[in-house]
Order: sequence, then structure tokens, then C-alpha cells
Amino acid sequence: MTSANVLRILGVAPCALDPAPPWTPCGTAHVARLAERHPCIRCGATATVAGVVEDSDFGRRWLDRCTACLVATTPRGPGPRPPVENLLAPAVRAAPGEIGEAVTVVHGGGGS
Repeated sequence: MTSANVLRILGVAPCALDPAPPWTPCGTAHVARLAERHPCIRCGATATVAGVVEDSDFGRRWLDRCTACLVATTPRGPGPRPPVENLLAPAVRAAPGEIGEAVTVVHGGGGS
């Protein structure tokens, strides 16, 4: 996904983002940015991911997001995504055994 697409999804203008330093191979600038505890550009929670977007007019800009907003705004690839219950079902089935409890999982149907 291009920087322009990410910013469009987030509804953020590049001029609203802090300037980012030139690229470095070791990523120390990203670690330092996270240590400064900036707010997520989308929801305002403390950012857990410090990314950089490139803009032809404004150059490199920091894109600070929390984990939930990163997941919510990251494309998952081509094709339809599986329903959430399909992704969660194995973990839900395994959890009772891990804590030594017996449970019954009832599926509510999920219809609208």
C-alpha cells in the first residue's frame, strides 16, 4: 500500500505529521520515537508502532499508530477475509483445557 493510500484511509494530511529523519538501516530512530510516547494518529491512544510515510511535497513523516489502529488500517491481501469466528474458534476451544476447566461453547448463529 502506498503512503498516499494509508493517509487517505486514516484521513490524515501529511502536513499534520511530524517530520521523520532520513532512513537508517538499524531503526534506532523508530525505537527512540516510541520511547517518546506519541499519541496514535487515529485514536489518540499511546502509539505502539512508529512508521514512516513518504510524501512528495512534505518528505518523510512519522506515522504513529497503536496496535489496534495498525491492524484496522492494514490491508490483509487479496480476496475475502474469513469470518472472525473462524479465526477465533481454535483458540476458544483450546482455552478451557489450558486452564483446567470444562466449558460448552454455544454458537449463536451470527445471522442478521
